[in-house]
Amino acid sequence: MNAGSGTGTGSGTAGRPVRGGRGLGGRVALLSLGAALAVTVTACDGGDGSSVEPPVGTSTAGTSEPATPGTGGPTSPTGSASQGSGVGTTRPPTTAPAVPTCAASVLAAAIAGSEGAAGTVYTRITLTNNSSARCTLRGYPGASFADAAGNQLGAPADRTGNAGAAVVLAGGGKAEFTVLIAQTGALPGCDTPAGSTSAANLRVYPPDNTVALLVPMPQGQLACKSPSIHQLRVTSVAASR
Repeated sequence: MNAGSGTGTGSGTAGRPVRGGRGLGGRVALLSLGAALAVTVTACDGGDGSSVEPPVGTSTAGTSEPATPGTGGPTSPTGSASQGSGVGTTRPPTTAPAVPTCAASVLAAAIAGSEGAAGTVYTRITLTNNSSARCTLRGYPGASFADAAGNQLGAPADRTGNAGAAVVLAGGGKAEFTVLIAQTGALPGCDTPAGSTSAANLRVYPPDNTVALLVPMPQGQLACKSPSIHQLRVTSVAASR
């Protein structure tokens, strides 16, 4: 056996010293440390300023518990809800059908009472629904005096007061309004016998109607002849007292 055969055989490069004092093991350790740092930085920053989601299958702190069916659980990507969400059961709001306007053909008009004060007579007129169906009245009726032949006397009634709310009449239900009748002696052009005559009827047009109802007037009711004289005023309809 030679005297120097046991030296330098462990590196496989007999007689070559190790440069820089680092072996292969040191290089591997440095590479492993650099890779670990790169993974750490990548996991913390997505590169565009936004946080990066953890890999699929990993758990994160603060996650909510799974929703219980019937409590409005999470929805799928298409927007449909999980069981218990009630998707597809929402119904549009329903509205009651509109009650039609009362036609003159189903109404009856009559005098409910009169009283006078300061040269004006206040005459209450009722409108009764003679049909079995509900109908609505709202606003002002039309009114004018007429003689026995149906000719209009004086000007049509002017409106007074507020328009009021709609009145729904069931079958047999009643609404009312008031006609204010000025005394003929208080109106210029109507304050002489030649300027007035007896009124046979009050012609009434229910609101939103073009067909009139005739209400017989008490005997002796005087009406101005001239169509330019405004003897009448009328209120809006209201629920009957």
